[in-house]
Amino acid sequence: MTYLIRIGSLLSWLTVFLIPKKSIKRFIPVTILSALITVTVTFIGSNYAFWDVKSGGTKRKMWNLLSLVLGYFPLGCLWIFHLTFGKFPLFLLVVFFKNLFFGFGVIPVLEKLNFIQYVKFTRIHHVVVTIIYSLILYKYQLFFDKPTKR
Repeated sequence: MTYLIRIGSLLSWLTVFLIPKKSIKRFIPVTILSALITVTVTFIGSNYAFWDVKSGGTKRKMWNLLSLVLGYFPLGCLWIFHLTFGKFPLFLLVVFFKNLFFGFGVIPVLEKLNFIQYVKFTRIHHVVVTIIYSLILYKYQLFFDKPTKR
């Protein structure tokens, strides 16, 4: 099952062809920052046992984490910024519901599949941390350009 999650993570990047090149170029800095922060937080959280990746040895656990961190998360960031940047209330709404869905919908499924288990980190922690993280990313993107009305 872990291979299906990894393959799905890679295949999700095929949707990038649906985003205009101008938007990709515009939002690639915030997407890269998102990936860097997420990788850092993931490895810090793993080191301090905030969560546990269940399947296999150290190498397999690393690949499982990286498949999520470098697959769905930066791509989701790119899509959210493409669709909502410049419309801050919409951005907040989308980010809030995305994080609720991930924290209370996706994580329980991943736990049942023995892919990941939250240990010292709760679903509420997940939602709060990712919303703060999203606000930092939005502010970062504001440094690169001013929001445009669509």
